[in-house]
Amino acid sequence: MAEPAMQWSLFDDLDQPSLFDAPRVAGVEDSAPTPTGDDAAGQAQPERRITFLHTADWQLGMTRKYLSADAQHAYTAARLDAVTRIGAVAASTGARFVVVCGDVFEDHRVSARLITQTLDRLGEFTVPVYLLPGNHDPFDAAGVYRSEIFRTRCPANVTVLSTPGVVGVCDDAELVVAPWSHKAPLADLVGAQVDSLQPTDRLRVVVGHGATDALSPGSDPSLVAVGALEEALSTSLIDYVALGDRHSVTPVGGSGRIWYSGAQEVTNFDNVETEPGSVLEVTLTRGADGRTVDVTPHRVGQWAFTSIRHDITSAADVADFARRLSAIPDKSRVVLQVALVGTVSVVEHVELQRILDGAADSFAAVRRWDAHDDLVVVADADSVADFALRGYAAQAADELVERASAEDGTATAARGALALLARLAARTGGESR
Repeated sequence: MAEPAMQWSLFDDLDQPSLFDAPRVAGVEDSAPTPTGDDAAGQAQPERRITFLHTADWQLGMTRKYLSADAQHAYTAARLDAVTRIGAVAASTGARFVVVCGDVFEDHRVSARLITQTLDRLGEFTVPVYLLPGNHDPFDAAGVYRSEIFRTRCPANVTVLSTPGVVGVCDDAELVVAPWSHKAPLADLVGAQVDSLQPTDRLRVVVGHGATDALSPGSDPSLVAVGALEEALSTSLIDYVALGDRHSVTPVGGSGRIWYSGAQEVTNFDNVETEPGSVLEVTLTRGADGRTVDVTPHRVGQWAFTSIRHDITSAADVADFARRLSAIPDKSRVVLQVALVGTVSVVEHVELQRILDGAADSFAAVRRWDAHDDLVVVADADSVADFALRGYAAQAADELVERASAEDGTATAARGALALLARLAARTGGESR
């Protein structure tokens, strides 16, 4: 059995555990060898049962370029608050421990303040917490886990699963861990650990990170081979595979025992992430009557990255769009991605812009969904008549309408000028001369 993962102290160098403090280990090792052969045949195996939480991809310190400074601050706080809620779920469900399957931090450049706040929150958990280094936070020389602030502030209930192998967590269960030691592994790290296992009557939870060949087929040598895991599950060599990398809750394969937990808080729009913001409660049993698995998601995230596509061909459609935005709850924690499709007059376009400008003050952020946005603004004499302009302003508007239909590259600028003129007319009541 591989040596258990160790907790580092202030006196550690980059490669060795402390000589001054005994290392804190992830759990207890087997007190006696597992019976095999004739010995096992004459003994009834005890029932094993364990409940734990599976989470991953916290990526604390993540930023989003479309968030303002205030919104980014709120989003960062929300990601930490979701971690606190995971601790509450662990306490309420009777979980024995929590595994975080990679990418606890966004990268090695996160601030000492964020590391400290994270560790303070983890220290409040009532159960052990096991952190697996992933591709964003590998266990390398420059990594977060080897930093002085992490090593000196890490609470007693938190263990970094830095060493590949088997780690005992209690009498009934053990972890099979496959940490990332750098950002570009050249082999299936999870498969390598499972291949080295011998049978046991303990419940075994594989803890890994990365894409699988079932969901992301390709030639990448680091892809996790799902077929081999399913075979190991079918023979009771392992009982559950807890993965990180995908940010949505995702089952893999047909056994119901391989899962991505998804991120604890949303990281992308709902056209990309369908089920973010949850933690998985997993209950495993193994005994004389067989094996069972029960996986229950618990919502811990509070933000939403919402995509809206709205067809507009009339003033009534513009009003419907305004009502649609108004009906979205909890706007300060919603990032909105908007695709407008159709044809509108200059006046209708001005009203649309007014609605979007107002939404930008209500929502965490509003951005246009360029890949699906297809709104055409049509300028015609009837539109200009609605401006109620007179004198030189009316003459200028007529000229802009003509240029807005040209094909010499000036049409877009002319429509923009008409939109500005429409706003000015709305403010002055059409008194421009």
